Amino acid sequence: MRKSNFKNLLYLNSSNPNLAVKEVRKILSKSEISDFAIDLSGMNILDAVKVLVLTSSYLYKKQPEEKLKFKFSSGDINNIISVLALKNLEFVA
Repeated sequence: MRKSNFKNLLYLNSSNPNLAVKEVRKILSKSEISDFAIDLSGMNILDAVKVLVLTSSYLYKKQPEEKLKFKFSSGDINNIISVLALKNLEFVA
């Protein structure tokens, strides 16, 4: 994972959603969630939603009060997430 010029924005090493979920879980087990946001802009919208759904569930079991911040290339992803009622995700521009 590499950092960008955006404060605490982390890019995933894999565009494969299954590997990306494993990577995010590993990071969540080592880091404070409030310290970073993940960039899913390199994925298509369906893969990004898959990563968000699976990591949201993992995070909710670990720390139900925390929110996972994420960046995506389009705000359209918020429409999908709102239908799924994933309240512990936060889109950042």
